[in-house]
Parts: sequence; structure tokens; C-alpha cells
Amino acid sequence: MRKTGRIISKMAWYIVMLFVAFIMLYPLIFSLLAGLNTRQEFGHMGALFPVPSVPQFQNLLFMFSMRGLRPLLNTFLRTGWYTVIVCMMAVLIGYVMARYKFKGKNFFLISILAVQVIPGVLTLIPGFIFMSQLPFVGGNNWRGYGGSGLINNPLSIFLPLGWGFLIWVFLFMQTMKSMPKDFEEAAQLDGCGFWRMIFQVIIPMNKPIIAVIAVNVALGVWNDWLIPFLYVTDMQHSTLPAYLGMLTSQLQQFGENDYPRIFAMSTVATIPPLIIFLFLQRHIIEGIASAGVKG
Repeated sequence: MRKTGRIISKMAWYIVMLFVAFIMLYPLIFSLLAGLNTRQEFGHMGALFPVPSVPQFQNLLFMFSMRGLRPLLNTFLRTGWYTVIVCMMAVLIGYVMARYKFKGKNFFLISILAVQVIPGVLTLIPGFIFMSQLPFVGGNNWRGYGGSGLINNPLSIFLPLGWGFLIWVFLFMQTMKSMPKDFEEAAQLDGCGFWRMIFQVIIPMNKPIIAVIAVNVALGVWNDWLIPFLYVTDMQHSTLPAYLGMLTSQLQQFGENDYPRIFAMSTVATIPPLIIFLFLQRHIIEGIASAGVKG
């Protein structure tokens, strides 16, 4: 009886987990099926699963056409650039904050924590004004007037705006504080300098926490549509999420209800973050576990 009860409870647990997994995957399933419909067929369909009569794979292939490929490449480049920059800044600043003593260190640490409580939406207007009034850019004079600055400039989506990366500096700093100095002292005895210490000792020993930073930054930048949508009006110079936002707004404005194409592009845009998370989820768990809370 005890064995039968265990089997029943285990089966019930599996059924509950399958139901939860289905709820989590349903939006992706719906998006994939809707993207395979024609415009007319999807417009007259109210089914829970919009299974197409004849799959339209050209909706998915639109992402790799001349109009869809450029925003996709911009998203890959922007995500890779931001991920590398934020990881390097987190490692360098976090290592210095954890191992070196200098004047203003406590003030800088308090500033890191204080900046995190400021909502990002409050920096949108000052950031837009700053980008539009940069001197000698986009037709502006030395006072920042007369032109548009970096607004609608492809470079605007690659400039690091905001202080959100500082939270990763604090996380890496806490990890370094919980790490013994024996390895660094041994490396210094062998004549290891600062940069060699960073690339041959610190980074290899902290791969899990760096993976956590890289995955979170990559997912955040990949899904970011607001900054490109705000600074770039040319779709071909924008990123994929902002491109989708522009297409959606145009559909609602002009009434061209080609929603299957939107669903197809959204499905393709979901695949890279999903692959990143699936392959690096083990490092995410290890990195979070290795991040000490030592003060």
C-alpha cells in the first residue's frame, strides 16, 4: 500500500508539473502556430490552438529577408557588445573594489547601492535630451543646438546609457570578498601583473558568476525595445524588438492586420534567448551559489 501511494503521489506530481509546463509554453506554442497562418485565415480564427490548414513558412523566412535580417543582425551585435562591456566592467571594477583600498571607496559603494533604487523611467527624458544635444554630432554646434545629435543614428543603440550595470559590479565584488587571496598572492610571487592576474587567474576562477552576469545582461539587452524604439526611427537601423514594436504600432494605426507575420517574427526572436538559457542554466545556479553575502 505504501509503494502504491508513492507511485500515485509521484504520478500526480508529474501531472501537475506537466500542466504548469504547458501553461508556461502555451504562449510560445500559440505564437508558432499563429505565425504559420495566412492573414485571412488568422483573422477569422478564434481557436485556442490556431492550427493552419496549410502552413505558411514564408512568415518565418521573412526574418531572414533583406527587411528582417538587418534588425536581427543589429540585435546580435548590440547584445554581444553590451554583454562583453558589462562583464569586463563588472570584473575590473568589482575586483578593484574588493581587493584595493583607496579614498572614496565607501562613497562609491554607497552610490552603487543608491543608484539601484532610482527607477529607470526617470532617466528616459534626460537621456533623450543628452543624446539629442551632443555637440558637433548630427548637425549640432558646439552648444548642442541646430541638429538632432545621435537621434536616429545607428550608433545610439550601442552607447552604454544608464547605471544598471552597477548591480553586477556589486555582485562580482561580493564574490571576490568571499574568495581567498591565496591564489592571487601565489600569482604575484610568480611575477603576475594586474592584467595577467585578471585574465589568467580572476576570470577563469569566476566563470560561474561571470556566466550569470553574461546571461542576465544578454537577455535584458536582447529583449530591450524601449531604448532603440526611442532613439531610432529608421527600422533598418533599429533592433528586432523595436522593429516588432514599430510593426505592431503600424498595424494598429493603418489597420493592416498581418498579425501572423508579427507572431512568426516573435517566435524567431524567442529562440536565441531560449538557447542561451538552456545551455547556461547550470552556470547560473553555480554562480548564484558562489556569490557570497560577505560584507
